[in-house]
Amino acid sequence: MAWYTDLRDTRLFSLSERDWTSRRLLDLRARLKSALPDGVPRKTKDASIIIGTWNLRDFDNNKFRHGPRRRESLFYIAEILSAFDICAIQEVNEDLSPIKEVIRLMGPGWDFIATDVTVGPSGNRERMAFVYDSRKVRFRNIAGEIVLPKQALLPDEQQFARTPFMVSFQAGWFKFSLCTVHIYFGDDGKESEGYQRRVKEIEYIAKEMAGRAERENENFILLGDFNIKNTVDETMQALTKAGFQLPPDLFPSNILGTKYYDQIAFRTRKDEVTFLSAGVFNFTKTLFTPEQYDHYAPVLPARHRDLNSDGTPKDRAKDKDYYSKRWLTWQMSDHLPLWVELAIDFSDEHLLHNLEPQFEKGDVPAQVEYTDAEDGETITSPPEPAEPVGKRRSRKRKAPRIAAKEKVGTIAPAPHMTLGEAWRIFWWVASGKADAFKRERKNQRKAEKTKASKAAPKQKS
Repeated sequence: MAWYTDLRDTRLFSLSERDWTSRRLLDLRARLKSALPDGVPRKTKDASIIIGTWNLRDFDNNKFRHGPRRRESLFYIAEILSAFDICAIQEVNEDLSPIKEVIRLMGPGWDFIATDVTVGPSGNRERMAFVYDSRKVRFRNIAGEIVLPKQALLPDEQQFARTPFMVSFQAGWFKFSLCTVHIYFGDDGKESEGYQRRVKEIEYIAKEMAGRAERENENFILLGDFNIKNTVDETMQALTKAGFQLPPDLFPSNILGTKYYDQIAFRTRKDEVTFLSAGVFNFTKTLFTPEQYDHYAPVLPARHRDLNSDGTPKDRAKDKDYYSKRWLTWQMSDHLPLWVELAIDFSDEHLLHNLEPQFEKGDVPAQVEYTDAEDGETITSPPEPAEPVGKRRSRKRKAPRIAAKEKVGTIAPAPHMTLGEAWRIFWWVASGKADAFKRERKNQRKAEKTKASKAAPKQKS
């Protein structure tokens, strides 16, 4: 929940603008709280964690002169981010003032950690950042940017276009490391150098994080803008072949709903973290909608429009298209925020691990407790049980009651069939290969049966 006190500051918001922004915020909050798949789960104190990732387009230097972002847009961004416990953000620009303003609007308890800017033509002087609720998520004082060693450098001895950023956090019992990326895009042609560089960047960071997860026995989550085209593309395979697990349902993350650029993949310790749900939040259903075009038309930047002398558009349909497909993306983003919810309360499991079956048969008296100060001796062995007083009946220790969990997830969610897999199965059947396979198997079984009957010894009559 964002803080709304600025809406009452008449130096910032007129009565009309305050009314408009408040109405949009109410609509936005209602959609965030709606049932899945449209909304985002309600946050819990310690039962689960909601981890998000969002590429906030060019946030926020206005170098392409479609902005800057309006005051109301910062409120909307703050409201969406506050639905998560922690969120990775890509394309934060050199000036940190806009992200600091969003953090202020989110209220006390929220904090962020960001990289330095990435220099070079591909880096665009961007930063990557994590925004997190410090009342629930604690920074574990480990942060760093991942660089390629000399033997893994890309062609022409290139490093990552934008350096991946890894930070360690803790929420309750759950210790985890997040690594956010903004992978090089290049070209779409699979034979092009740009596309191959994209694949190589994903391959290396996935392999590196998988190796660390194994060595350190740590929960690693790799998330961000991978520029993955679709679920069966080589870019996706470069991520999953390193052993990273994806949610069973995958969602397109561009506002057109056609690309799977953003992903959240995780490698967690065995039987520790369970998957609950995942989704994408489509803010375009409530914010800057086509129906709201007339409200914003007077403030759209003239330099990107074809206008008559009186300021009206020469082609209303074309102007409306600019509003919906371009200007909107510089107010919010051309990416939708992606999220995953994990169950992280394993307090009961920790306590159950301490139970000893031998004490279910008979009780033992309470231990005698003493301190180092007594008798000037140092404790070198576990405390001993007290001596029984009088005749004592042996009682079995009762099985403990275990409270129902607030959130129950799945250790290893089975991925649902992708469109590509369904197409391959359909083609296998439609092409006759499935029937040919059945005939071959039938002939093999028949041949094996005949061979077995010939080899069997004949019974004497």
